[in-house]
Amino acid sequence: MEWKIVETVASPETGTFFGKVETSYGLNYILWFKGDYYVRPGEVVMMTEKGILIDDRRRPVWIAHVMTYSSVRWLGFRMKNECPGNRRDMSQQCDRELPCRFKLCPFGLKQYIPKSYCTSEINIHDISSF
Repeated sequence: MEWKIVETVASPETGTFFGKVETSYGLNYILWFKGDYYVRPGEVVMMTEKGILIDDRRRPVWIAHVMTYSSVRWLGFRMKNECPGNRRDMSQQCDRELPCRFKLCPFGLKQYIPKSYCTSEINIHDISSF
């Protein structure tokens, strides 16, 4: 089975996302994705014996549910999820006050302070002892 991603909606409340997809037969579905990889419009999702491939690469994602597409259902997903990236406004930082379950913002709208590997817990050795 092969699906082309047409549009996506992120759900920060659940840390999951929905993809409106189209098959090679012109059928439309909504896929509910879970995982650490955020699919983008234009990517192709394939089910194989090796697992789920996205653009011919295995990704840490799984499909929780597949449902037939309806414009009313899709509009409901878009209206219910208040992620600023779903508004397609990438000009400003995320202003969302509610908790977001994504480890990294799928739209790059939040700044993250990387954890340093040079911490006192890791580097407990005194340099003078070398």
